Amino acid sequence: MVRARGLVVLTMATLVAFACGSSSGPAGSKGTIKIGSDLPVCTVGGQAVQNGIQFAVNQKNAAGGVNGYTIAFQGFDDCRQGSYNADAGVENVQRMLGDSKFLGMIGPYNSAVAKAEIPIAAPQHFVMISPSNTNPCLTKDLPTCSYHPQDLRAGNANNYWRVVTTDDYQGPAMADYIYKQLTITNVAILDDSTVFGVGIAGAFETEFKKLGGTVAKHSEYKKDQQGSDFKSILLSFKNAGAKAVYVGGTDDQNICIPRAQMKQLGWDVPFTGGDGIETTDCIDQATGNEAGIYATSAGADATQVPGAAQTIADFRKAFPGPNDFGGYTMQGY
Repeated sequence: MVRARGLVVLTMATLVAFACGSSSGPAGSKGTIKIGSDLPVCTVGGQAVQNGIQFAVNQKNAAGGVNGYTIAFQGFDDCRQGSYNADAGVENVQRMLGDSKFLGMIGPYNSAVAKAEIPIAAPQHFVMISPSNTNPCLTKDLPTCSYHPQDLRAGNANNYWRVVTTDDYQGPAMADYIYKQLTITNVAILDDSTVFGVGIAGAFETEFKKLGGTVAKHSEYKKDQQGSDFKSILLSFKNAGAKAVYVGGTDDQNICIPRAQMKQLGWDVPFTGGDGIETTDCIDQATGNEAGIYATSAGADATQVPGAAQTIADFRKAFPGPNDFGGYTMQGY
């Protein structure tokens, strides 16, 4: 399906809706229980997920709460300087752990933040359910992982779950699409050096080569060192003969700025990636060259699920803003 001024999204997972539980009796008759969230609410995607959580809580309380308890929701922001920050996420988890009324949290949004938070939350048996983490190493002990889930938990029982698929499916899905559907056999790869970016780019590269494709060049950068000028990297890709670009990263790491600069260089090839570029912020970064962007999504497109239609309609009445509903709003819900 086509979204947002040319953005093509390939969905790969069945929607899993988070339910707060059954209800009985008037809300608040037994007291209050608290759930939290840890999300980068400075970003469009993070705020859209928080909206979904708040909407679910409002619905549940209006229907009587959970077994007579009112649900109190408190959202925490893990942004610093306009982007997610793992240290901020850890501080947020520690704040929740300091309040015994918190029974668990929804989040985090980013895999790098989860990697930092799980070792803090697991010893306290604090439940974490992520609506969007896709790095496989958080839950899968794969040979390609630089860390392992059992090490993050340090021998404690599992406290972490997610409701989306992982990059060892997401990266190969785009590799398959580029090679078989776009019939492109030579690509360049750019990743943003984050846990997510490196992981999904590596999964894509492995599968693309397995299919018979060629990776002309694979470059990486760090946001604080690169700045916003990617033209030299793009020229090296173009000169290497790449017929498409695959990016592993997220818009808050400036991963979509190269798309706008490709037009400045007169280089018209597909710009592809994972769910980190399935955002309106990415489209804004690519302004002037939005068409020809392809992205996979780790969660089902809820707008295409018939059973979700009424819920989404009710949500849009409560949250009518143009960016209030996002790719992972219903996963948060």
